[in-house]
Amino acid sequence: MTATDPFRHLAVVYHDADDLIATLTPLLDVAVTRGDLVWAAVDEPLREAVERHLGVRAREVVFGEPAFPYSYSGQTTAARRAERLRELGELGGDRAALILSDSTTVGGSGPDSSAPDYWSVVDASCNLALTGLPVTLICLCAAADVSDDTDRYLHWNHPELFVGTTASPNPRYRSPDQVLASVPAPPAPPLGPPSEQATFAGASGLRGVRVATRRHGEEAGLSDEQVDGLVLAIGELVSNSVEHGAGHGTLSWWTRPGRIVAQIHDVGHMGSTTPGLRRPDVRSARGRGVWLARQLSDVLHIWSGADGTHVRLELGA
Repeated sequence: MTATDPFRHLAVVYHDADDLIATLTPLLDVAVTRGDLVWAAVDEPLREAVERHLGVRAREVVFGEPAFPYSYSGQTTAARRAERLRELGELGGDRAALILSDSTTVGGSGPDSSAPDYWSVVDASCNLALTGLPVTLICLCAAADVSDDTDRYLHWNHPELFVGTTASPNPRYRSPDQVLASVPAPPAPPLGPPSEQATFAGASGLRGVRVATRRHGEEAGLSDEQVDGLVLAIGELVSNSVEHGAGHGTLSWWTRPGRIVAQIHDVGHMGSTTPGLRRPDVRSARGRGVWLARQLSDVLHIWSGADGTHVRLELGA
C-alpha cells in the first residue's frame, strides 16, 4: 500500500444496493472488460444487484469468499485469502483482481461473526497478507449497520475511502501493528483437556518434538505429505518459541481420527502483533518459519495474554 505496492484496500458505506452499484460501476466495468479476476463475497441482495448490472458478464464473477471455510481466526482468514488468490487468480502481468467483501459475510454465520473486532482483525491482517499482490479489496458496509465501533474500524483499516464515486486518501488510517495492538487477536476457543501434553526446552528438545509430532499425525490418519508438513510446521513453531520466546514451553495435542490440533504455549511475549502474515522475501534466510507454518495448516492462530504467547495449529485429513 505504497506508491510501488499494487495492493489497494478501500471501504465504502452505502445506503442501498443501487447506491453501492453506482459507486462500484467504474471499477467493476473496467475489471470485467479487462478480464481481471472478480471475486464477490456478498450477501444475496448484493449478488443480485451485481448480476443485474453486469448482465451476461456476471458469469465472469466468482461469488463466494476466497477464505471459505471460515475459522474463528481472522489471521487465518487473511492468510487463506492470499493463498487462494495466488493459487486461482493467475495474477501478475496484466491481470489483477477485484475483491468485494461484505462485512456481514466475514467469519461465517455465528452471532459474533461480523462483530467489529473480528472484522478489524481480518482487515488489518489482510493489509499484511495481501501486500505485493495486484489486488483491489473493497469492503462494503451498509450505512444502517455503522456504529461508533464500525466507523472507527473502517477508518483505521482502509487507506482509501469512497466519497460518492471517488476514492480519497484516509487520514485516519493506522498501520496493522497499531490496529492489532489496540484490538489484539482473541484467544482460540477452549478445547477441554488435551490428549497429551509435553514440555520442551532449548534446541536439544526439538528432536523429541519432531518424533512426537510424526506419531500424532500418523495416529490422526493424515497423509504422508500432511505428516511431513505437520512435522515441519511444528518444528518451525517450537524453534521460534525457543529462539524468540522464553526458551521453553508446553506442546499440547488433541488428536482424533481425521483431525489434529496442536497448541504451543510459552511465557514469553511476542515482539510483533502480526507474525507470519506478510509473505517473506525470497532472498531472506530468516523470518519464514511462522509464514511457512501457516501455509502447511488449515488454521494457525496466535494470541498473547498475561500468561504468555499461545499458538494453535489445526490440520485435517
